[in-house]
Amino acid sequence: MDSGRARSGDTPRASPSLVRRGILTDGSRSLSTVVALVACLASGCTIARYYNGTPLRSDPAKLVEGQSVREDVLRLFGPPTQIIHRTDGDAFEYTYQQYNYSSLQLQDPITGINWFTYTREFDNRDRLLVLFDFTGVVRSVAVDHHVGEMPVL
Repeated sequence: MDSGRARSGDTPRASPSLVRRGILTDGSRSLSTVVALVACLASGCTIARYYNGTPLRSDPAKLVEGQSVREDVLRLFGPPTQIIHRTDGDAFEYTYQQYNYSSLQLQDPITGINWFTYTREFDNRDRLLVLFDFTGVVRSVAVDHHVGEMPVL
């Protein structure tokens, strides 16, 4: 008479209801779990964000060469990132950079060989250079404007 207890020497059996529902089958499910686990352990993810400075507060087209003065530049754009003293007058430099980087890498845990690498990079930047003469009047304006919406990493 079977009391329902496992006897020594019996191999453990999975519940028939779990096998029917597909939760437990043969060893293929456990093999795929091991493969997924190894892939996760052998992968790496990197997210980096670098922000420097502030975006330009105003439109550089508001500066008129020969008419705008140092006080106008400070009122429109605030303090510069850098002041450059030159032999023929000073220069204000305003810089802004926004850099986002993400990377996913799958690597063989034994040999270290890369199986797959995915990378996304986004770079926004602004640079404004305002040259003054010795009296503080704007002599020249140069703008490098490359700022747009940054997608979510």
